[in-house]
Amino acid sequence: MLTLTETELLRTCQQRVATHLDAEEERTLRLWWHGQKERSSPLAAALLEQGEQGWTRTILEHRAHRHSWYDYLAQGASVREFAAFILENSPLPAFLPLVERTLAAQICDEGRAAVLRNIEDENVPAPHADLMRRLVTALKARSGDELRLEAFPTLADRILVFYYGYYCDPWRLAGSLYATEVMAHYRMTQMGAGLERLQFDPADLEFIRVHVECDEGHASDWSEGVIAPSIRLDPRLRIPVAEGIAACLETSARYLDDCLSRSTHEVPSIITANAE
Repeated sequence: MLTLTETELLRTCQQRVATHLDAEEERTLRLWWHGQKERSSPLAAALLEQGEQGWTRTILEHRAHRHSWYDYLAQGASVREFAAFILENSPLPAFLPLVERTLAAQICDEGRAAVLRNIEDENVPAPHADLMRRLVTALKARSGDELRLEAFPTLADRILVFYYGYYCDPWRLAGSLYATEVMAHYRMTQMGAGLERLQFDPADLEFIRVHVECDEGHASDWSEGVIAPSIRLDPRLRIPVAEGIAACLETSARYLDDCLSRSTHEVPSIITANAE
């Protein structure tokens, strides 16, 4: 039984990221993961059965990839809805420490080189964290005061997948990062279209532009540079990587379902059609 709610556990993981979890906190995080692993086990089993050469295709075909929420962001979301979506995800750990955590777990030169390329890209053309802060500042300025941010279980679950990997299992984290990078191009393209529709300054959208350009290369690095050669050396890694992919996809889809259902506007017919 969890001694903390998902939201409380998420807050604890966020606060401890510069240090470490104590024994009870880690036990609670592992209990949470056990439930998520069971919930996403059918997808993990399917990934293991098909073989890693088909994993990218499966990620691209999963409903989390081209979720209707991203179409809504592109076509109909207001500034306040955009701001709420970005800001409520602020407990996500910074991408660079996540990638750095996987670096120490690499077992071959190819994997280390691929992860190092990813780390280097996080500072081109400027530190991506700085570019994200600029976008957040612009969203806050446009959305006004008293923006309501909700805390709900599917959001916490989506983010806790990454904290579990960070604190407890770098190869499950590698699977989740791989899935995230594979799905990133569509997500960023749709977000960019929505922010342009809302007439944000192009300079504030540099974070989006950079990721539209680089994330497909990052996805290939995770697939061909990290996961494939590592599994050839140690086939036991197939299980944690597949479980990390599955948990990332399933928690993301449930969270995005909630994003769409709580929208204050009527979803355009084209988006409803895409969801069917």
